[in-house]
Amino acid sequence: MRYKPLTYLLTFLIFAILIHSCSTTKYVPEGEYLLSSAIVKSDKKVLPSYEVETYFKQKPNYKTFALFKLPLFIYNLSGRDTTKWVNRVLRNAGDPPVLFDSTLMDQTVIDLKRMMTNKGYLNAEVRPMVELKKKKARVVYDITAGEPYRISDYKIAVDSNVISDPTFYLSPIYIRNKKLRDNPPRLAIDTILQRNSLVHSNDIFDLDMLDMERDRITSIFRRTGYYSFNKEYIGFEADTTLGNRQVSLDLNIYPFTQRMQSGRETETPHNRYIVQEVNLYVDYNPLEDGDIGQYKESTTYERDGYKIKYGPRGEYIKPHVILNNCYIVPGTMFDENMTTLTYSALSQLKILKNVNITYTEFWENDSTKLRCTITCVPDKRQGISAEVEGTNSGGYIGVGAGIGYLHRNVFRGSELFNVKLRGAYEAITPSFASFSENYFEIGGETSLTFPRFMFPFLSKDFRRQIHASTQFSGSYTYQRRPDFFTRTVLSTGIKYIWQDRRMSLNRHIFDLVDISYVHLPKDALNLDFYNELPSGAQQYSFKDHFILSTGYTFSRSNVASPLRRNRPIYTLRASIETAGNLLSVIAAATDAPKDEFGSKQIFGTNYAQYVRGTFDFSKTYQVDEKNSIAWRLGGGLAYPYGNYQEIPIQKRFFSGGANSVRGWAIRELGPGSYYFKGEKQPRALSVNDNFYYHSGDIRFDAGIEYRSKLFWILELGAFIDAGNIWTVREYPKQEGGAFKFNKFYKEIAFSWGLGIRLDFDFVLIRLDRGWKAYDPSGDPATTKWPVKHPFRLSSNGAWHIAVGYPF
Repeated sequence: MRYKPLTYLLTFLIFAILIHSCSTTKYVPEGEYLLSSAIVKSDKKVLPSYEVETYFKQKPNYKTFALFKLPLFIYNLSGRDTTKWVNRVLRNAGDPPVLFDSTLMDQTVIDLKRMMTNKGYLNAEVRPMVELKKKKARVVYDITAGEPYRISDYKIAVDSNVISDPTFYLSPIYIRNKKLRDNPPRLAIDTILQRNSLVHSNDIFDLDMLDMERDRITSIFRRTGYYSFNKEYIGFEADTTLGNRQVSLDLNIYPFTQRMQSGRETETPHNRYIVQEVNLYVDYNPLEDGDIGQYKESTTYERDGYKIKYGPRGEYIKPHVILNNCYIVPGTMFDENMTTLTYSALSQLKILKNVNITYTEFWENDSTKLRCTITCVPDKRQGISAEVEGTNSGGYIGVGAGIGYLHRNVFRGSELFNVKLRGAYEAITPSFASFSENYFEIGGETSLTFPRFMFPFLSKDFRRQIHASTQFSGSYTYQRRPDFFTRTVLSTGIKYIWQDRRMSLNRHIFDLVDISYVHLPKDALNLDFYNELPSGAQQYSFKDHFILSTGYTFSRSNVASPLRRNRPIYTLRASIETAGNLLSVIAAATDAPKDEFGSKQIFGTNYAQYVRGTFDFSKTYQVDEKNSIAWRLGGGLAYPYGNYQEIPIQKRFFSGGANSVRGWAIRELGPGSYYFKGEKQPRALSVNDNFYYHSGDIRFDAGIEYRSKLFWILELGAFIDAGNIWTVREYPKQEGGAFKFNKFYKEIAFSWGLGIRLDFDFVLIRLDRGWKAYDPSGDPATTKWPVKHPFRLSSNGAWHIAVGYPF
C-alpha cells in the first residue's frame, strides 16, 4: 500500500500520453489550425537546429522531453467555465494552443533568408510547405542553401589622415618578455591589425564573422589609447561581382565624426587619450551622497597621480590595497582592458561593492586627456548567517543546521574572517526522537583569507597578473554513529587560490599543507562492528592516525564566460593529492618506531601515505529554450604505499547516492561484484554489512540526463547513470571487489530514473527516483537485470533529495 502514490503517478503519465493526441485541439476554434510542428529541412547544416529555431516568428507548443505537449495537455484539462478556480489554475499552469498564422510564417521565411545570406549563402532559397489536416497545421521550411560565397582576398586599409599616430605600442601587461616589457616596441598599425585576424582567404563570406572582426579591431584601438573609438568607425566593402561566388573584401577605418556647436558635423583624425589622473572615492554612495561634487572627504591619500578620497568611515581600507588592485596608471595611454581589470580586481575585494569607473575628457596643451573617476560603496564589515537543511542519506531522514559569523575587513586589507558552527542529526533507527541511537555530528570551522598571494620570491608583475588569495583554515568535528564508532577530526591547512586575470575560466587551488588528526576512542568503538572488520580496516581506518597531504586542483568552466554565446556549457575538474611523504622523511631521520603491522609512528600515532587523483568532466547542450541534455564522465584512483597498505576510510571512494549511480542509495553499490554473503540485519547497512565494505580505491561515474522545463518553477528530468568502485587489490571481506581488466566492464552498474526539480533561480531543489537496470553484484538473492521486471519498481531503487544538479 505504501507505493500506491507512485503507481498512481505512473498511471497518470501513461494515461496523459495516450489521450494527448486526441485532446490537443480542444480549444482550437472552427476555421483555425493548431500549429502542430514547425521544422527546418536544409541540404546543408549551417547552424544548429536550436539556433535556427530562434528565427521562427511562431513556434508550436512546447514538448516536454521533446515527446509530448504536457503544458498544452494541462491547459486542455480545464473547463470552459473560467469562474471556477480549478479551471483558472489549470490554464495558468498550462499553455494555450498556438494557432497557425500565415503572416508570421511569411516573416519567418524572410528572416531565414536573411540568416542564410548573413552566413554567406547569398543564393539560398526558403520555401514554406504547409500541411493542414484535422485542425492541425504542420509547417516545413525547406532551405536550398546552394554553394556559399567565399573571400578571395582580404585587405585592411587605414588612411594616414584617419588616426593621429600611425604606430601602436602594447601595454606592458600583455608582454611576457621582461626586456620588452620595460621598453615596449612600437609597431605599425597595419602590422597590429593583421595579427590574429579572424578573416582569411577562402573563408565563407560570413557576416557574423565579419562583425566579430570589427569587435577585434575595436578592442585593439581601445587598448592603445583611442578612447572615443567604437565599432561604428569600421566598415567593409565587398565586391561580389568577381564571379564564381568570390568576394573581394576591404576593411576601412572611418575618421572621427565631431558635431560642432553650430550643428555641423566635421571629420577629424582619431586621437589617442592620456589618463592624466585617477581619483578614487572609496566611501561614495550615490543614493546618500547625491552628486559626486557633494562628496565630503575626511582624508585624502595622494601618490603618483592617484588620489584616494576617504569619506566618513575614514581610512577603513589601506591605500596600498586599493592601488595594488588598480591597473589604470596615470600618465599612460587609455587602455580599455586596464579598466576591465581594475573593475574586476576592486569588485573582488569583499569589503567593496558597486564599483563604478567613468572618464571625463578634457584638452591640455593641445592633447586629449582623461580624468578617471572610480567610486566604490563599502559593504558591511560584519555579518551573521544561519542555515537549515534536510538530508536523505540512504533512506535515512535527517536535519542539519549551522550559524556563521563573517568579518570582511579584519586588518583593513579586505581580509575575510569566517567562523561557522554546524550540527547534524540523522535518524538511522525507526524512532527519530531516540537521540542516543541515532547519528549525531557537531563541529566548527574557521578560516582567514587574504586577497593576495602570501608567498615569497614572487615578482610584482606576476602578482598583478593573477587574482589570488591565501587561506588559513582550521576545523574540528565530533561524529557519533551508534553501533559503529565515535570519532573526532581536527584539521588545519594553508591553501592558495588563483586565476589568471586574462584567462579567468581557469581556476587553480594549491593546498600547500593540509593536516588532519583522526581520533577514535577505543571505548566508543562498537566491538561487534570492530571485530567484524578485517585487520587492515582496523589498522588503517579505525585507529588514530595523521594525514599530512599536499594537493593541487585545476578547474575550468565557461558558465560565466561572455564569449560562450550559444555554445554548450562545460565544467572540468582534476585534482592530485599526495600524503605522508614529509612525515616519512621525518620518521626515517628520527628512526621512528614501528607497530605490529610494520607502520612507522610519529608521536605514537600512525600516519597515512598515499597518492590520490580525480577527474570529472560534464557538458550541457541546449536543445531549445526549455530542453537540454547534460552528460558527465568522471573517475578517481587512490593508491596506498610506504607506511600504509590501505587507503583510510575518509579518502576512499563510494558509489550510489544523489550524485552518483542513483539506482542505489549512498554507499550501497560496489565494490566490483561484491555482495555480503552473511545474514543481513534489518537495516540496509548494518554492523555485519557496513559502509566500509562498500568503499574502494578506484571510481568510475558516467551519466546522461535530459532536462525539460515544465511551468512556473517546475522542471522534469530523465536520466541514465553508470558506474561503480573497485579496490586496487583483493581485500578480506570485500571478495570480488578488486579491479581486473578482464572483467571490470562487466561490473559497471546501470540505473535509470525520473526526477522533479524546483528551480528558484538562486537554488534548485531536486527529488530523484532511480531504478536499477543492471546489478553487477553476484548476489544470488537479486536479479542481474532488474530492468526486465518493470512491475517491481517499488522495491528496486532509491529516492534522493539534493540541492543543485548532479552535474
